[in-house]
Amino acid sequence: MTPEDLAEVLVEVRRLRTGFANTAPMPWSATTAAAEMTVQVGHLALCLLRRWGTDTTDLDDPQRPITNTGDELADVLLASLSVPTLADTVPTALPTSQTEGHIGEVERFLRLLIAAGRLAEAAMMHDGYRHQPTGTLPTIPAASATAVTAADALASALGLDLLAEFRAMVTDANAFLRDRTMT
Repeated sequence: MTPEDLAEVLVEVRRLRTGFANTAPMPWSATTAAAEMTVQVGHLALCLLRRWGTDTTDLDDPQRPITNTGDELADVLLASLSVPTLADTVPTALPTSQTEGHIGEVERFLRLLIAAGRLAEAAMMHDGYRHQPTGTLPTIPAASATAVTAADALASALGLDLLAEFRAMVTDANAFLRDRTMT
């Protein structure tokens, strides 16, 4: 993802966060967005398990089919950028992906999972829900940038255009928000 792409996505994330604020029973914080990120990573994992040939019958909800890998990855991107947005900051410059070469989908997904955990931890510390552990932990801006890079690397391995998937998700989100304001 280029810096220009990230700037475009951040504009949409801010707009969507404002729109979604009217649909939630309680105000969101960086920690709430981090919790949402775990939901979306779980949805992505469900799609990937199916992709890898795993029977997910025991995990599926027929009333709520979660089957679109690109959409779920776009939701992860939204959540990973919602954390800094709600913390009133922005991601640092995107790091160069550490997953070049022959690293497969599983390894890239695990890197995304680690990045999501680090971002959640940074959000929890920011919002006062977690103590400062020992070691040098990333800030929300750095952890968010790492999560975005990990999502983009996984999308690449899956043959997906993350920016195109994000734009499609924004179209769906806009329709959802429009429907909510008309009722």
